[in-house]
Amino acid sequence: MSEAPKKISFLFGAGAEIGYGLPSGGKFAVDIFKMDPSEDKKEFKKQREKINAGSPYAAYWLPQNYENKPVSSFGKTNYESLIFSSLENRRNEIIDYFEKFDDYAKKCADAFYKNYKIHIEKAFKELTGLSIGSELFNHKIKLSDLLKKGDSLFGSEYFSAFLKILELKTIEEKQKASIKKIVRAFFELLIGAYGEDLVHQLNDGLFEKRPDDIDLFDDLGSFFTLDYKGAGLSGLEIIFTHNDKDLNENSTPIEIMTEFAFKVLEDLFTKALDYQALIDNYFRYLYSPKTDWSKFCKISIFLHTVRRYIKEIAERYEDKILEGEGYYHDLDKLEENFIIQSIGTTNYNTFIEKITKREIVYLNGSVELYYDPYLNKIMSREEAEKSKHFTVPFLFTQSGIKPLTSVAMSEQYVKLYQNFKESDLVCIIGFGFNKDDGHINGMIRALIEDENKKVCILHYTDENAISRDIEKDYKHKLRIESTDNLTILPVDDNREINGVKWYKKLLEIL
Repeated sequence: MSEAPKKISFLFGAGAEIGYGLPSGGKFAVDIFKMDPSEDKKEFKKQREKINAGSPYAAYWLPQNYENKPVSSFGKTNYESLIFSSLENRRNEIIDYFEKFDDYAKKCADAFYKNYKIHIEKAFKELTGLSIGSELFNHKIKLSDLLKKGDSLFGSEYFSAFLKILELKTIEEKQKASIKKIVRAFFELLIGAYGEDLVHQLNDGLFEKRPDDIDLFDDLGSFFTLDYKGAGLSGLEIIFTHNDKDLNENSTPIEIMTEFAFKVLEDLFTKALDYQALIDNYFRYLYSPKTDWSKFCKISIFLHTVRRYIKEIAERYEDKILEGEGYYHDLDKLEENFIIQSIGTTNYNTFIEKITKREIVYLNGSVELYYDPYLNKIMSREEAEKSKHFTVPFLFTQSGIKPLTSVAMSEQYVKLYQNFKESDLVCIIGFGFNKDDGHINGMIRALIEDENKKVCILHYTDENAISRDIEKDYKHKLRIESTDNLTILPVDDNREINGVKWYKKLLEIL
């Protein structure tokens, strides 16, 4: 009697779609703040026009004269909040970027050549007569002893190349103006990240010893703060206002190096930009427009902008995705050996549903779903269009606040968890287990520790093995005591693990 096929369930994150050409979660975060919200303001105003001013909804839930109140969206006034949140919550990622600056810059240079067919090394040589790495600045620049950990940046070959361009008198100041602003932005972030680290150390360690019984000492904390206006705001302005250059063989070396410096700065922000505090501070006003109409407008319009961005990206890549190759297409090959029990995703588009023709649980919402905060109700796009209430796209963006109080959404989570429990293996692809994903991290932790369930994570890496540090990182993110039920597999750009397709490798686990 043959053994019954094993049951496997999947959880997909943004990383699973990068191979299809879609942006990573970090690129997504940067891009949505670069979007012009004018179209979304019009959509918001259209909804406002459909509201019956004499209804209880308008009378009790909306502010007086809501019909004529100005409508505002996120803008430059919110940049400081973004920097605060990024330095507060992602300073370790920023510090890591500066400590490994050459590794990241080299990847940017490779991507630059892929997109423009331009060698950065050649452009730098033509501009300066030097090779990248031939002159470093670690003996020319030293930070204060309080910030000396940041000195490693000045031993970086690529950052030294940017500094060399600024140092050379043979290049006109006017030509250097743009790259000078970018280098300044790097310095601001460097000092901001290490400064924030120092501020935390000072506030946490004002006293080496103190009596616990005297509560006066509890009040003597957080004396030191960072001026966020000077700690990265210029970098954000550059990122959000920059227009990509159409580089070609006629582009000058200074134009090439300036655009490359921007790409590195943008890459840093894709790994460091954190808008959780901004969204968390505004999300509550979805439920209380009468309290602060401006904040209600901003969060509503932001969600419409996010949906439009996702839809535009989806339309641009739809043919490539539906006809191409990737993790979603690979699922068909899995069925030769497994029963696919269930599929959950934190992505918002519906490609996975179209490709697999399966029922999908959208854990973070979907571009096809809308939400009525007044009724706490999830609805289809068609229902939202007929509604005479304000509705917003049902999308959980980078936020610690997740509106799971909706009965329909809670049922989806419970159903998926039950299916995960009934599976022999839960495979996770492209999901980062970030701090704002606690609602999902907790589910996976419960499967591992409470249900004794096997979980496999496909971890993207250039290496052929998973280091102890990566294993410890996942253990920390999931807050699990043991990794006995956790398998981490190193997967490359070809979706292979040491030359073997990932879905074939799963057979070895089971």
